[in-house]
Amino acid sequence: MLKKKVLIIENDQDIRNIVEFILEEQGFETMSTPEPEDLSEITTFKPDVILLDEFINSRPGHRLCLKIKRIESLRHIPVIILSTANNIELIATECEANDYISKPFDIEHMLGKVVKLIDHQPLAY
Repeated sequence: MLKKKVLIIENDQDIRNIVEFILEEQGFETMSTPEPEDLSEITTFKPDVILLDEFINSRPGHRLCLKIKRIESLRHIPVIILSTANNIELIATECEANDYISKPFDIEHMLGKVVKLIDHQPLAY
């Protein structure tokens, strides 16, 4: 059986490294970046879930989330927004993210959300 894939788009290298390590320990295949160069990284890696920091280098993460959700071939990929913002729930709703996690976060909580979204994905034909 193929490993489930998680793309981690996180500005903070320490958080990126920790999340990547934990997910790989749990059997996920990961790819991490502070910011994707373009959407081809997403289409090439074909993640089952994207963990997306709201504060990436050159643009707000919610704009990237909206872009993903507007592209037919990508919109099925669940996106979890990560943020320290007080209004993270509103941000996630407005950008059509599937879920959100407030920073700082508990690793078990993050894992539970990732697994839940992967388990509830429709089958791709």
